[in-house]
Amino acid sequence: MELYKSEKFNPEELALLGRAIGTAAQGTIVVGRDGRAISRYGKRALVVGIVSTGSTIMDVRLIPLIALRDFAKKKGYPFAYVYYYGGVRVEISGIEVDEVNAILNNRAFVEAPPNDIGATVYYPNALDDMLHEIFKHYEFKVGGKALVDCMNTPAVLLFPRLSDRFGFEVELMNDMMTTYLPPKPKEVFLQKLAKGDYDFGLRFRPDGVVEVYRNEKVKEFNSLWKFLDYIGKF
Repeated sequence: MELYKSEKFNPEELALLGRAIGTAAQGTIVVGRDGRAISRYGKRALVVGIVSTGSTIMDVRLIPLIALRDFAKKKGYPFAYVYYYGGVRVEISGIEVDEVNAILNNRAFVEAPPNDIGATVYYPNALDDMLHEIFKHYEFKVGGKALVDCMNTPAVLLFPRLSDRFGFEVELMNDMMTTYLPPKPKEVFLQKLAKGDYDFGLRFRPDGVVEVYRNEKVKEFNSLWKFLDYIGKF
């Protein structure tokens, strides 16, 4: 669930938000981000706040939000994700948004003593591990050709691994995940999909949802597992 949105980059706000998240969680929190430089800096500010409460960070760095949801669920940890989409945004899961906001509004933060400041554990292979689990589970082949709109998100990192594994061709658009230019609008994707020789279309939104276009129908999924269960029936 979205916890925070700001058109301007405000590291002080993000650090306070981190203190509220760490106070609510009091344990290990998975933290990831998208490819924008501002998201990297925003994640740093958030982490400073979280570890100040004594909570531990599992930093998975650059990862698509749709994959982070599955990874954190498998690990059994809450997560916080920093990304840019019309401003800096923070999504959390496994922690109640109302609880975090109440702690933030009342400034009721846990203050860890210097010797108990939380640690940061780097886990850069989270996406690889997630895909490894997926590839062990699924054996199907899709075939055909897909138009994939990455919407300038780290979803581009899923390809060509997904397409190679499941046997379909891919044409990517909006695959510049570090740019600040807005992605080409949805209408461009739909027009290209209608006029091109594609069997289906995929559109990976910044909020961690993939839209699947096939036979004039659209389905939405916020999990790679659910998405693959669906395309496995093609």
